[in-house]
Amino acid sequence: MKRLLLVLLLTGLAAAREPHPSQLPVRAREHANWEFTVPPPMPPPPDRYDILRVGNRPCHIPIERTPWRIAVGDLRYYPLLDKAMLTWNVGVQPLGFSYLFLPADAEHPPDLVLKWFDPQLPRDKAAATWWSTGLDVARVLGISLDGNFNVPAGNMAQVLSHELGHVLGLGESQIPGDLMFYKTANRPLSMQDIQLSPRDFAALRWLYGQEYYTPIKSPRD
Repeated sequence: MKRLLLVLLLTGLAAAREPHPSQLPVRAREHANWEFTVPPPMPPPPDRYDILRVGNRPCHIPIERTPWRIAVGDLRYYPLLDKAMLTWNVGVQPLGFSYLFLPADAEHPPDLVLKWFDPQLPRDKAAATWWSTGLDVARVLGISLDGNFNVPAGNMAQVLSHELGHVLGLGESQIPGDLMFYKTANRPLSMQDIQLSPRDFAALRWLYGQEYYTPIKSPRD
């Protein structure tokens, strides 16, 4: 009798149980009215245009670390530095940046000092940017330049502007007409000739639009 009563109780409990959640009928629920904004894809850098990379990431100066202060090293060459800085500062205005480079002064110590007639500069080079790289940093050590006064000022300004492009993280271009073209101009240039090409601007826009990058640091950092 006791056994029969126990069986009846267990049977009743089983019948009263709720079905397993996986067996419940699925009812459609109204989706929340969320709006997703998908940013347009960033176009790739221009073809045949190198970007400095360390640790598989592109390198650029952190925006919050700009402007870099540049010391000319020799006041005779200040007009060249002024033109080179202006070229990049004007070129990035459409990107919403203010200044990438400004001259060093008594209140702003230099992030970089230009070295004219540097004996370390190879004889076949008009200029060179020196680097030290690690796993998570690229550090600019300096810029060396040939101070040959027999070269037109526009050509010297082009060379210096090109080196400042390397400081920003841009590599060499293989296309003539780009400021970052790997060869110096074979004709006399005026100061007005020095400007960014559309490809230079596109490369800079791509580079400084990268969320994940290796920071470029100055000798002062």
